[in-house]
Amino acid sequence: MGLSILNVIEAIQTRRSIKHYDTNHNMTQTEIESLLSLAMLSPTAFNIQHWRFVVVNDPVLRQQIRAVSWNQAQVEEASLLIVLTADLQAWAKQPSRYWANAPQPVQDYLVPAIGHYYENNERAQRDE
Repeated sequence: MGLSILNVIEAIQTRRSIKHYDTNHNMTQTEIESLLSLAMLSPTAFNIQHWRFVVVNDPVLRQQIRAVSWNQAQVEEASLLIVLTADLQAWAKQPSRYWANAPQPVQDYLVPAIGHYYENNERAQRDE
């Protein structure tokens, strides 16, 4: 699957923040799984990938989330609601696993760097 520079430019130029949805439309499970698979390919520092995607289908729960989301209608009206969460301590949980397949010199450098970067750096832990 190749992307030309024109596809990238067009995607950037035509992007929009959608606020109103067709409330009768439902995404298929295949579409949802495809979207989540693509989202999981997004890069993170040190390859930690400490995010989790939570698909919220329960209408009552979506209503509760809307109440704490500045009453944004799209929380309830969108066909799909994904809540992004993060494990703020993922960097400290077996950091060697993130670079297990890298050459040993790379592991020797990057694994300790993970701790040096995140330890006592709450902002980096949260903002990553």
